Amino acid sequence: MSGERTFRRAGILGTGLIGGSLGMALRKRGLVEEVLGFDRDASMLEKALRCGAVDAAVAGAEELARACDLVFIAVPVRSIPGAMRDLAPHVNAGTVVSDVGSVKGSVARAAQELLGHGCHFIGGHPLAGSEQRGVEFADPDLFRDAYYVLTPGRDCDADAYARLNALLSAMGARVIAMEPEQHDRAVSVISHLPHVLASSLMNFALDRADEYPLLRLAAGGFRDMTRIAASHAGLWLDILMENREALGETLRAFTEALRGVEDMLGGVSEEELSAWLERARGGRQNLAPALRESLQELYSLVMPVEDRPGVISEVTLAVGEEGINIDDIELVHPLESGSGLLRLSVRGGEAAQRAAEALRDRGYRVSVSKSLGGE
Repeated sequence: MSGERTFRRAGILGTGLIGGSLGMALRKRGLVEEVLGFDRDASMLEKALRCGAVDAAVAGAEELARACDLVFIAVPVRSIPGAMRDLAPHVNAGTVVSDVGSVKGSVARAAQELLGHGCHFIGGHPLAGSEQRGVEFADPDLFRDAYYVLTPGRDCDADAYARLNALLSAMGARVIAMEPEQHDRAVSVISHLPHVLASSLMNFALDRADEYPLLRLAAGGFRDMTRIAASHAGLWLDILMENREALGETLRAFTEALRGVEDMLGGVSEEELSAWLERARGGRQNLAPALRESLQELYSLVMPVEDRPGVISEVTLAVGEEGINIDDIELVHPLESGSGLLRLSVRGGEAAQRAAEALRDRGYRVSVSKSLGGE
C-alpha cells in the first residue's frame, strides 16, 4: 500500500470514538507512515495508545501541527474553533486539515477566519458512529460502506481534495461532496430531528410514568424509537445548538406534518391514513438498497438469557465460530427476575439459521424472524 500513500503522517486531535477509529483505519490499511495523536484528556490519549489507535502520542496541538501533513480535528463541534486556534500558528503550508463535526456551516466559517498560512481546510462528516463514547469503542471498519461527506470551500485546492478523497475511499468510505449549508439542512432531517424526536418521546413517557407502568411495558417499537436518546447529552447539546437555525426550520415543517396526521385521525379518514402508512412503509423498504443496508436480508435472533457475567461473550463466540458477523446486539430486561432477552441481528436467512442452530446446541431457546417484518 505504501506506493499509494497520499499523506506521510496523520495527526488525530481528539482520540475518542471517531478520532480513534480514524487512527485505527489508517494504521490497519497502511495508508500513512505514522499516526500521531493528542487529546486534552490524558487518560483518553493513553487508551488510544494501548488499543492501537495511534502510533505515538504528542504533547500538544503545536507538535501535532508541525509534524503532520494531514490533521483530523475530532473534538465536539463547539470545540472545533478552539482546536483551530491551537493549530493555526504552527500548521505547515500545504497541510490538509479536516474535521469530523456533524454541523458544517459554522465550522466552515471558523476555518475561513482562523486557518491560514497556506494550509488546506476541507470540512468532513462521517455518517458513522454509535451511542457509545470513547476510544475503547473505536473500530477500524467503522467507515466501511458508510457515507463520508466532505464540504470543500469554493477556493479548495483540487489536489488536496483529491488526496483526502482517495484516503477516505481507501478506508472503505463512500465519499460525497456537499455545500456546508446544504449538508446542515440535510442532517437536520436525517440525524438531528430523529434525536430530538427520540428524546421528546422518552421525556413524554417519563412524564406519564406515574400513571401506569409505561416503561416496564415498553415494547420493541418504543425501544427502537428511543435508542438514540441514550447518546451523550453534552455532545448532542453542542450539535443541536450549532445547527439550531436549520433544525428550527425542520421542526416547524415536521410539526405541520404531525398536524396533518391529527387531521386525518379527526376526520376518520381511513383511506387517507392507510395511504400515508403505505407510503412510509414503501419508502423505508426502498431506503435499504439506496444505503446498501440490505434490510430485506436482516434477521433477528431472540433468546432468553440469564443475567450473569459472560453470557454476551458466550453467545457472540458461538456465532463467531460459525464465521457469522453480528450486525447489532441488544440486551433487554423486561422481567423482575433479572433474566432478559438477547436480540442479535445478522444478515441472510441461511446465516441466521446456522447461528440459531449453534446457539441451540449450547442450550439456548432461539426464535428467528425477519427484522423488517416483511412477507
